[in-house]
This record gives sequence, structure tokens and C-alpha cells, in this order.
Amino acid sequence: MFKRIERSVILMGGLSVDESKCTKCGLCAKVCPADAIEPDDFGFPQISERRRGRCIECGQCVVFCPAGADMLSFMDAEKVVSAADIETPSPDAALNFLKTRRSVRRFKDEPLPRGTFDKIFDAVSQAPSAVNLQPVRWIVTETPEKTKEAANLILCWFRELIFKNPTSRAALLGAAMIAKAKSGEDGLLRGAPHVAAAVVPKEHRWPEDGTIALTYLELAAHALGVGCCWGGYFTTAARNFAPLRDFLGIKEEEYICGAQMMGLPQLRPVRQYPARRKAEINWL
Repeated sequence: MFKRIERSVILMGGLSVDESKCTKCGLCAKVCPADAIEPDDFGFPQISERRRGRCIECGQCVVFCPAGADMLSFMDAEKVVSAADIETPSPDAALNFLKTRRSVRRFKDEPLPRGTFDKIFDAVSQAPSAVNLQPVRWIVTETPEKTKEAANLILCWFRELIFKNPTSRAALLGAAMIAKAKSGEDGLLRGAPHVAAAVVPKEHRWPEDGTIALTYLELAAHALGVGCCWGGYFTTAARNFAPLRDFLGIKEEEYICGAQMMGLPQLRPVRQYPARRKAEINWL
């Protein structure tokens, strides 16, 4: 039923090892999720010819090498940095960062600089995906005008639902959104200047990879003071209304996993930690 998605990079030169640094500790083989690394005749690591096709290009063998001896052909050595040189928050600061994320539903009417998007998507590129396939393609409205075009198409979708079944729940909701739009209020995209949508191939068996990437996007945006809110109306309309899919350039063979409304918040919280349900856990 499912087809394997071909990787964009083919492992050609494979694993290169600086023998003057390598201690033959075997750690690279231990962390390889594909079990694709084995020692050569002299004890240095190499990619097994038998298992070369198993490599998922995760880079674990490089980043875990304590001697810094390993490198892979598809990696840029200049972009691989020492973990000790990376500034990271304390455990409490990291937890507070996660807990202070809030959904933003009032945005300033000004676009984000491209440099801000570059930083956000650089962080998003580190989101985990099944077998490291990295299947997500992004669609981002670049200007507030484009975002408003998308909002108008969602309104068109609601009008179609009203015509088909005016008493349905979706039609009644659509009528309310149309009334808000006539009064100058954007009840659909909340006046956000941008929307970012994540799509994956329909044949990809783990569409949750898109949801994970969207979560990374929201947290990366939070780190830069950018507000986000999950776009439920946008996502549902894009899944069901061909004119919106065409506007967004979503292909027939693609599935939209979700979307985030994005922009600078009009308002910021002065207190934190609103009540939430206690986690329901079944310990086994």
C-alpha cells in the first residue's frame, strides 16, 4: 500500500574517517540505527557494503564520535560544531520556555522579515521524522495580502457548504465567519500576516511527521518572539476545497498535515501557567 520515499541525497562517498584521530572505539557503530557500520581489516569504521542501502543519513555516527574523526559525504564539515560550544538553557529554563508558549489570536499587521523565517526553518530542519525521511514540504504566504486571499477562499468554501446544506453545523459556522468578515473581522486567520502549511506525500505512511515539524515551527517562533496559532479552518478547507488547494499549490498526491498562523503578537501575557488538566497516565 505504501511506497518508500526516495531520499534526495544518495550516499556516494560514504563514511570518511581521519585515522590520525580515530581511536577505534566503535561508538559510531553502536549509535548507528541502521547497523550499517562495521570495522575494516584494520579496525577503522566503514559503511558495510552489504548494508549500505540501510543508511538513513541521520549523521549520528558523526555527531557522537568523541574524537571528531568521522564525516559523511553529504554533510558540510564546516557546519558541524562541537556540542560544548553550543549555548543551551538550564533544565528549568527549558521547561519554562515550553510552558510559556501561548496560542496567539491577535496579530500585528506587519510581515515578518525573511531572516526571521530563515532562523525558524533552520531550527525546524532538526525536527525528527520517521526513518529520517524529512518528507515535509512547506507552503508559506509571504505577504499579508496573500494570506487574505487564502482567507477569502476559505469563505468561498463556507459559502459552498451553506449552499449544499444550509442547516448543517459547518454551514452555520460558515455563516458566522462570513458575518464577521463583512464587519471587518477576520475570524478565520485572526489577522495573521502569514500562514505556514506542512504537506507530505500521500504515500508517506507517517503523516504525523508534519505535525511534529509544525510543533517545532511553533516553538522556534516562540523563541524569536513570533506568535503562532494552529490553523484548523485553513487545514480543513485545504483538505476539502480544490480552489484553495490550487491557490496553495498543493498537489493531488500531497496531504496537508496542518498549518500555523504566524506573526508578531499584538498582546503579550503578563502572567503565566493557566490551569491545565493533570496528565492522565497509566503506569505499566
